[in-house]
Amino acid sequence: ILFNGIELDKFETDELIDTKKSTLLFLGRHEPRKGLSVLLRAMQYLPNDIEVWIAGDGPETNKLKALHAADARLVWLGQIPEAEKVIRLRSADVYCAPSLGGESFGLVLLEGMAAQTPVVASDLPPYEAVCRDGLDASLFAAGNSSLLAKALIEALTNGPEVRQMVKSGRERANQFSMKKLA
Repeated sequence: ILFNGIELDKFETDELIDTKKSTLLFLGRHEPRKGLSVLLRAMQYLPNDIEVWIAGDGPETNKLKALHAADARLVWLGQIPEAEKVIRLRSADVYCAPSLGGESFGLVLLEGMAAQTPVVASDLPPYEAVCRDGLDASLFAAGNSSLLAKALIEALTNGPEVRQMVKSGRERANQFSMKKLA
């Protein structure tokens, strides 16, 4: 059985976005199963001095933008090219994948770990197969906005546990490299 491989080399870029605030990154189609609404509900528990990059679009984009138009912490990026995705993964302080279901693997989690960015994700079985909770990423109960906010705040602390998780995540991503797959 072959796993989905990841090209680690593309995450070695030194090009970063200089930010003044702590940044969270969401990548994905704006539809219920991707859980963007869970992240947006979690915003009530998050500090004001953060910025949330929201990449992608979909059937819920306009509704979610309208519901959260007053939140200046949200930066709606729309569709972004692959090169920008890599730079944003490398530049973000935390990558957030709050999916509710319907996921088959978790390649984007591996990309976050390869970018050496702390990953906070739902505890879906496909995600648990890719990253180990507390070792490579922080997993929370899918759909629970308050637990998501708690995990995001902990990841933003960048303490020794978070730095160890990032290191372990990079090693875990290496286990799924295209070189190993080949």
